[in-house]
Amino acid sequence: MHPDIAIKVSLGLTGDVFETFDDCLHVEHYQVADPNIFLAKLTRENGSRAITTSLSAGAGTFILADRDSELRLEQKGCLLYQGVLVEGSIAFIEGSDPISVELQSDACLYVLTFLHERYVWPCPVIGGRFNIRDERLSELIDEVSESSAARRSELTREFSGLAFELYRSLPRVHPLSAWRLARVKRYAQSRLDQRLTLEELADVAGFSRAHFAATFKAATSMSAHEFLLRLRIQEAAKLLLGTDLPLVDIALQCGFQNQPHFTTVFKKMTSATPRRWRNARRGLPTPPVPGLRRRNTEIIDLPVIDADHPSSELH
Repeated sequence: MHPDIAIKVSLGLTGDVFETFDDCLHVEHYQVADPNIFLAKLTRENGSRAITTSLSAGAGTFILADRDSELRLEQKGCLLYQGVLVEGSIAFIEGSDPISVELQSDACLYVLTFLHERYVWPCPVIGGRFNIRDERLSELIDEVSESSAARRSELTREFSGLAFELYRSLPRVHPLSAWRLARVKRYAQSRLDQRLTLEELADVAGFSRAHFAATFKAATSMSAHEFLLRLRIQEAAKLLLGTDLPLVDIALQCGFQNQPHFTTVFKKMTSATPRRWRNARRGLPTPPVPGLRRRNTEIIDLPVIDADHPSSELH
């Protein structure tokens, strides 16, 4: 993967700097009082092709998804992750080598890098990376744009401290490798109309159920259950747009037991029912429900998913 755009570390900023690349990639560099900290926001909108950026690295880099973002991460030619970094998820990558990030769909990411080579993390990082998700981390980052340079220094250190506190509470395992994750994804995609168990997916990855659940979550910040649901909803979205199949048929083809369950999960992920989502994408009016006032709720697009739940069945 060859970088098209290099996102340079900008130190000593006297104010925030906004840059636009390739007409669809916007980078906002935030002024931070601590010269050890680099903070930027990458937004890709209305792009027609994948965009690859090279992030300057330091002691370690946090990448936080402000919305579901399909990407590919590499470091020193090694594939670290490929798939959707779901909204609120944080990927941490240790080391001073530049990180290549390929944005494969519209995306919004915060990049937080600690530059000092001798910066010592609160605990060792197994495998040099981890993925976590917690609402408190998202809330800290949300304060950034409206904060002063001094306050941003405080927020980013609070962010790092909380992220490592959460990481220390997780099982100490290596994240599932990218090729094993891709194998699991392909297996699940070929059987979306069937019930799938955690044991099946663990067998595909070549691990025990417990070890697979831990390594999968360490790699994706999602349980296998949530990952599978997202695959089912993604396939349903394709059928909603590409066919005129009734909703009940789409629900069954995508592995949902019935249409109400499908509607509930779809609305949770997109803020719209399947019928409303289909009509909105096709430019058709959605009739209001008698007795209810329609709320102005944003309908969310679904990026393609490219690759530990207590329940044994993942459906």
